[in-house]
Amino acid sequence: MSWNDENVSRLRELWDQGLPTAQIGKLLGFTKNAVVGKAHRIGLERRPSPIRRTAIKPDRKKARSPVMPKLNFESSAVVEKVFSPQIKTFQPSIKNIFTASTKRGCEWPEGHPDESSFHFCNKERFEDKPYCLDHCAVAYVIPEKEEVKPMARSAGIRYK
Repeated sequence: MSWNDENVSRLRELWDQGLPTAQIGKLLGFTKNAVVGKAHRIGLERRPSPIRRTAIKPDRKKARSPVMPKLNFESSAVVEKVFSPQIKTFQPSIKNIFTASTKRGCEWPEGHPDESSFHFCNKERFEDKPYCLDHCAVAYVIPEKEEVKPMARSAGIRYK
């Protein structure tokens, strides 16, 4: 459907009534964007955006420096506190076995953490590794070197 004189005059009437552009589009058989574009081209008065609820723009300087409310304790008189020694009881520190930096035994877990029998291997560590020699053999895989057969060496052929 194209814009004709009848559609344009109907658009002007509905626009002056203040109907939303989507509703005008439905009544005339056009899309909302077609109504907005035609209204712009024929010079109809601009409408305020429905997104912006206020016509006045907020002052940016006020937005950058908020007013700090005065709190009740700031205005009250300074009260001197009397020192009263409290009796402190000994509280042992709880050591986290996962983050402790001291040298420990093998950290290979044995069992499931939810089970009461769960524990770590605790054998002597191998060099600077976190595991003992037996568990290092399981944890670290040494890549095997590629073997070259003696007859193929002279021909430059490699077998994998």
